[in-house]
Amino acid sequence: MHIKRFTIKGFKNFQQHISLDNIGDICVIHGENNVGKSNVLEAMQLFFQLLLLQKTRQSVPITWRQKLSFSEIEEQGFYPSELFNLEVPLPIELNVTFTIQPEELKPANIQSPLPTSEVHLTLQLKNIHTDFEYRILKYQFADGTDVTHPEITAEQKIFAVQFAHFLAQSFLLKTKETSNRFALIRLDRRISQTEIEAVRSVIPQVLCLQLYDAKESPEPSHYKRWALFVSIMKKFNDVLGEGEFVVLFNRHTGRANLAFQTPVTRIPINLLGSGIQQIVALIARLLMSNASFVAIEEPELNLRYTLQLRLREIFKEIIEASVGPQQLFLTSHSPAYEFGQHFYALRKINDIPSVEQKPIKEAVLFTHHHADSPYLVGEHAPLCYVSTDGLVKLPERICKRLNLEQGGGVVLLERKDTGHVELLTDNQFDDLFEESVENEPA
Repeated sequence: MHIKRFTIKGFKNFQQHISLDNIGDICVIHGENNVGKSNVLEAMQLFFQLLLLQKTRQSVPITWRQKLSFSEIEEQGFYPSELFNLEVPLPIELNVTFTIQPEELKPANIQSPLPTSEVHLTLQLKNIHTDFEYRILKYQFADGTDVTHPEITAEQKIFAVQFAHFLAQSFLLKTKETSNRFALIRLDRRISQTEIEAVRSVIPQVLCLQLYDAKESPEPSHYKRWALFVSIMKKFNDVLGEGEFVVLFNRHTGRANLAFQTPVTRIPINLLGSGIQQIVALIARLLMSNASFVAIEEPELNLRYTLQLRLREIFKEIIEASVGPQQLFLTSHSPAYEFGQHFYALRKINDIPSVEQKPIKEAVLFTHHHADSPYLVGEHAPLCYVSTDGLVKLPERICKRLNLEQGGGVVLLERKDTGHVELLTDNQFDDLFEESVENEPA
C-alpha cells in the first residue's frame, strides 16, 4: 500500500491547496521555520483518524455525513481550536490517492467487489456553531465507481466501511491487535502524547516494554521487526564495538531494560553516547509503531552530519525490508535524506504557503546548508546563494576575479535597460562615474 498523492486545504495555515504529487517511498519536505512543514504531517494524521470514525459493525453501511462534538475530536488526539486557519476558518479538505495490490487484502480477509489498485478519498471537516460536520466527499475506486453516489449497492456500501478501516488500521489475527496505519514521530520522539514518565529519558520505559513485547511476540510481523532493529543497530559496531542490542525484563520490578551486550558485559542504553541514544530512540519508535506510513519531524535533530548520512541508509534498508513501514514522510532542514528524483519545497509566497517539487540536487542550496562544511565539497557545495539574513556567498573563482579574496565592499546596480541586477566592486562602481565624466562634452 502506498500514498501516491496527498492534498490539503484549510488545515491550520494552509489557505490554498498544498499538493504532494508523485510521492515515492521516502518523501522529504524542506522549508523555512514556521512555514508549516509539521502541519503537513499533522494533516496526514487527521486524515487517518477521521477514517476510524466509521462504525465497525460489518452490517452497517458507510456514513457520508456525521456530526461530531468537541470531545469526539479531542478523542482523536486533536484540539479543535487548533485545527482551522485562524484568519479564515475554511472547511478542512484532505484528499489522498492510495495504490493497493490485490494480495494486500488477503490477510484482512476482504473480498473486494471493486478494483482497489487506485483509490481516491476526499474528507471534509468543518465547524458548524458549537459542533463539527465530517463528510466523505469522494470515495472512488480504480474503475471510476464513486461509492458516495446514491446508485451504489448495499454490498458496496458495507464494503466501503470495511475498506476504510483497512486503510486506517491493520489487524493481527494471532494477537487480536489493531495497529494504526499512520504514525507521527514528533520532535520529542514520542508517538502518543499520553506517555507519562516519572523520569524523562531518551529511551522511555514504554518504548523498552514495546521492544521486549516485540521480541517475545508470537506474531511474525512483531518479532521480525525486533530482529530488524537488532540487525540495523549492528551497523554502529564500528562505534560501539563487538556486540548487539538486547532487551531484558525484570519480573520483580515489571520494568524492561535495553542494553548493548558485548562479549564481556552488558552496557545499559543510558550509558551510551547521546548520538547513539538518539538513533536508537528514532529507529525503535519507527519499527515499534507497526505502522505502514511513518512521518518523522526533523530526523537530523541533535545528530552531526555523518550520522545523518548513516541514518539515511538505515531508512532505505527499513523501507526495503518486508516487515517495516512502506513509506516514510520526513520534514527536515538537512539535505542528507534525499531519495528519488525530487523533494518538496514548502515556502511562503505573499505570506501564503505553497509547495513545489524540486530536483534533489538543489536540496543543499534550498536548505542553506553550510557551504564550508567538509562534507559538502566539489559538486555538492552551493556555488552562490543569499542567506535569510541577506548575506551573499560568492564562489571562489568570482572572488578572485573581483580581487575580493580577503573580502571587501560591493555595490548592487539595477540596470534600467534590462531590469537585471549587477554586482560590482567599489572600484568598478567608481570607474563608471569616471567614464561618464570623461564622455561629457566640453
